[in-house]
Amino acid sequence: MRLLQLIIVFAAFAVFNSCSKDEPIEIEKENLGNRIQFDDIKVGQQSKYIFFIGENYDQNNGANYTYVTDTMVLEVYDEDSNGFLVREYLTPGSASLSSASNVAFPDVTMAYYLQNETSELTLASKEERLITRLFQITSESNGSYNLDPMSDMEIKINGWSTSQPLFAGVLQGFTQNYRQLDLEFDELNVLIDNRDVKLGGPGTTHVYSEKYGLVRATSYNASTGKGFGWDLLP
Repeated sequence: MRLLQLIIVFAAFAVFNSCSKDEPIEIEKENLGNRIQFDDIKVGQQSKYIFFIGENYDQNNGANYTYVTDTMVLEVYDEDSNGFLVREYLTPGSASLSSASNVAFPDVTMAYYLQNETSELTLASKEERLITRLFQITSESNGSYNLDPMSDMEIKINGWSTSQPLFAGVLQGFTQNYRQLDLEFDELNVLIDNRDVKLGGPGTTHVYSEKYGLVRATSYNASTGKGFGWDLLP
């Protein structure tokens, strides 16, 4: 019941809090807690993400999205010569563990590696194939993310979409003064990968940084404007 109340509060403020503002954010005292930081990954860190469903992705305001009661945990549980082992699983009470079908394989814990070498984060399979519900990976993606600040192109976050039009390619840029739920970020990297769009597949966007880890991951259908995503929880 308490989780549902939190979801309602988050959804009520989603339009106002999940966007890039023009005024600069000054974070005087930052508490990252035990969330996963890509520049300082440690066993025991964990980040939690809330699921949302969106529509009208191609509209300028991108405000048509709704949080639902599915929460994913990404937890660093071990380390070996191949990198840090992480696992992702839904929390008890998530809708997809009962009657909903928002999340694929809801009762399965998925494990894979996170590797951070020379300012590049790479996802690597623990077994034969890399499977993740949290990161949205296209068929042509190698599961790697540039952690260096991207200063060439500013990309605004509009609701659950971005200021960039849909096209069949890859864009890398940054967003500033971003607010999401109860969190504030001064600058984040944005990776848009729409290479599967030309094949009739989904496009994806990741919002992240070396310090804050993964902040948002979305997947969207160019023809219907519908899709879904995960937002980092405070």
